[in-house]
Amino acid sequence: MRNMYYQLWVDAIVNSNDYKNKESGWKFNLYWLMTVINALNIGVLILWLDFFQVDTSKFQINIHSNSVLLSFIGGFINYGLPFAIINYYAIFYKNRYLKLIERYSHYNGRLALSYTFASLLLLIGTVIYMW
Repeated sequence: MRNMYYQLWVDAIVNSNDYKNKESGWKFNLYWLMTVINALNIGVLILWLDFFQVDTSKFQINIHSNSVLLSFIGGFINYGLPFAIINYYAIFYKNRYLKLIERYSHYNGRLALSYTFASLLLLIGTVIYMW
């Protein structure tokens, strides 16, 4: 499982246009994109668990408010922050991605693109099904 995670990241990094062009913000852009996709996948998992009547409230920090800002902050804490921390320390801390690029092969962007599209299709399919 860890190898697949690293291969996904290496494929995304090596085939990122910003990385190839040595642009300054490539790390943040890719980090943000992968973190959002990971958070959406966990959100879909939580939706399916709720659908099957599994109590997921004990796994989440609940912020009860009608404010959009507080809802966004609660969603970020529950879904985005764990992946933001994991992705930073596993990939970018002390430029670890350079060692990972040497160690793992890439698939010309097919793995990262497949993961992104599969995640989005799963999200859209889940929302349509539960609607």
